[in-house]
Amino acid sequence: MHPFAKDREDFDQLGARTVEMRGEFLRGLPAQPVDCVARGRPTEPAIEGVPMHLENIAARARGAAAAGLAFALVALSASAGEGPNWLLVESPHSQDVQVVDVKTRQVVRNIPIGEHTDDVMGSPDGRVFYVGAQDDMRSPFGYQNNESGKVMAFDSRTFEPLWSVALDGSPNHMSRSPDGKRIYVPLYTRQWLVVLNAEDGSIERWWPATIGNHATEITADGARLYVGNMVTDAIYVYDTATGKVVMSMDVGESVRPIVLDEPRGLLYYQLSRLHGFEVRRLDDGSFVKRVELPALDKPVGPADGDLAARLANLEGAEAWPYTYNHGLAMTRDGRHLVAVATAANYAAIYALPDFTLKGIVPVGGSPNWVTCDPEGKFAYVSNPKDDSVSVIDIAAVREVARIPVGKGPKRVAFSVE
Repeated sequence: MHPFAKDREDFDQLGARTVEMRGEFLRGLPAQPVDCVARGRPTEPAIEGVPMHLENIAARARGAAAAGLAFALVALSASAGEGPNWLLVESPHSQDVQVVDVKTRQVVRNIPIGEHTDDVMGSPDGRVFYVGAQDDMRSPFGYQNNESGKVMAFDSRTFEPLWSVALDGSPNHMSRSPDGKRIYVPLYTRQWLVVLNAEDGSIERWWPATIGNHATEITADGARLYVGNMVTDAIYVYDTATGKVVMSMDVGESVRPIVLDEPRGLLYYQLSRLHGFEVRRLDDGSFVKRVELPALDKPVGPADGDLAARLANLEGAEAWPYTYNHGLAMTRDGRHLVAVATAANYAAIYALPDFTLKGIVPVGGSPNWVTCDPEGKFAYVSNPKDDSVSVIDIAAVREVARIPVGKGPKRVAFSVE
């Protein structure tokens, strides 16, 4: 039986209200769509047959207030030097990004985004960083039920906006080519993913995909893009030269964060209802092993409480999307893997290549993401339930600081990566 079967009547009522609200929203929009805001010009799709003006709710809404809300669209300076390596934290509930100085462990700048953020990503030289956001449809099913969003670029020195592109579909976790020239954006609610020009945000290509694409990771040479899907329970591998899928892996459950360990030829990934992670080979996708995290104090039980409240939050392990664990990162030297136990409020540190558990580190509430510093000394874990980021000393296996940030922080990344 489907987990929400008992809630069918409430579900139908909420669905009817969603349709009604969407109709009200659309009737208030301007007639002409604005499909791309990047240096003031629309972008032609690269695949024949894809219409120029795909319905983009957020872009059309912004068109009515473009004069007051448009970003200052400036070209990136080719002569700029490498910027400071900030820790970037996106906080969807406060709709902003915090810039953290890791030396002082203080927030030095708060950047308002105006929509629910979903991703943040640096660049190879640190001059620019990128933010993905999802437009708020004011759905009773929660902000993550949306049909559009945007990707933005910011100057890492001045924190000024460089460009913004509106997207048809809900952007999820992006990847960037190693040379910094392209950005790959999976769209959870659409049958394609888009390739952006990192210099100005223009859409260069549209790749066929399927609904549910969530996480992406790219190989060090930029030749392969790994895309995890939460609907088809698969990992798709794209040839970035052609945009074609060259391999797919049926992993049997919704795919969450992905890590590529190329020197060992391995792929690590988390699944929605797995308290642990799995390992596969990069060359042929064959299964290697499952690593289970230390057991939960008690099994994850069935969801309870009001349906509308559960859907509006979309967090936790007891209801869709059943997030047992969300957050996986490897140190650059390949010596350690940090796995976040969202359902148990800790991070587990494993020694590689043997997956020896060094220990667990209690962190804040409902941890959601982790990144490691370039030296492999510290791991930074976001804690959405208490609006903080935990700083973990990897060698000592302990939390050494907790940094207050925005509301409901999720993705964290360094501006140089």
